[in-house]
Amino acid sequence: MSDIVDEIRSSGTSVSIELFPPKTEAAAARLVEEVGRIQEGMRVAFTSVTYGAGGSTREGTLNLVLDLAKRYPGRVVAHLTCVGADEESLSSLLAVYLKSGMGDIMALRGDIPEGMTREEAAAGGFRYAVDLVRWLRELGGVSSIGVAGYPEGHPETPDRARDLEHFLAKAEAGADYAATQFFFENADYFDFIEETARRGLGIPVAPGILPVRDIDQVVRFAAMCGASVPERVIAALEPYREDPKGFREKSADLSAEQIGELIEAGVRHIHIYSLNKSDIVLRVADRLGWRF
Repeated sequence: MSDIVDEIRSSGTSVSIELFPPKTEAAAARLVEEVGRIQEGMRVAFTSVTYGAGGSTREGTLNLVLDLAKRYPGRVVAHLTCVGADEESLSSLLAVYLKSGMGDIMALRGDIPEGMTREEAAAGGFRYAVDLVRWLRELGGVSSIGVAGYPEGHPETPDRARDLEHFLAKAEAGADYAATQFFFENADYFDFIEETARRGLGIPVAPGILPVRDIDQVVRFAAMCGASVPERVIAALEPYREDPKGFREKSADLSAEQIGELIEAGVRHIHIYSLNKSDIVLRVADRLGWRF
């Protein structure tokens, strides 16, 4: 078992941070600085780095992951997406990760790129994330496998029961843990956990928390991934549209309140979508007593 899974399963509270790969060298340098600020300000169980659908951000992901792996050995999770991929391309990328000591993988299907059909997306033999999980387990050599969960349902699977079956199949195929899509109503997470527990889920599921940086942006994100943004969240942040500092403080208040309720209910690992910035994340840490 990996140190990362041990952290997730421990009885103490732990936190992970998610990043997306930068598009320019200047943005990459800024992101490394932002990650450094978070690492210096609070304990981070691990940092995960997303991977673009169809390999659209492969170079940026590789460079960032390898850099972070050197700085924080054993504390970085690389995303691996199988949409439009075949065994050869996945094996090549995985070999680079493993050679650099990166054995912890987040296994995802990934979004189907615009202009690609579902048949083209699965032409390499991987139709769903569960296929990738099975392949990784059969291949061996990885330290841990994480998967995604969708408390409000996957946007491509309106049938709730089928969506839960797909999620449980990933656990049965060999996933060690899951991190959820972001949500704002904790009831959605609790319902998801209750439903999967009734069906025999045996892996921990970390709630995904998104501190809001921009109202319009989060509404767009939610529309793309099947999540919802409650009117109370928009109403709370609306007065601060022209007040960046006030917006950050209020956003941190909302996220800290949401996380506090989850912890009080027994949740022990929190997964934060940082949007590559440290400011609101560290404000949340201040409010929850996580700061060094």
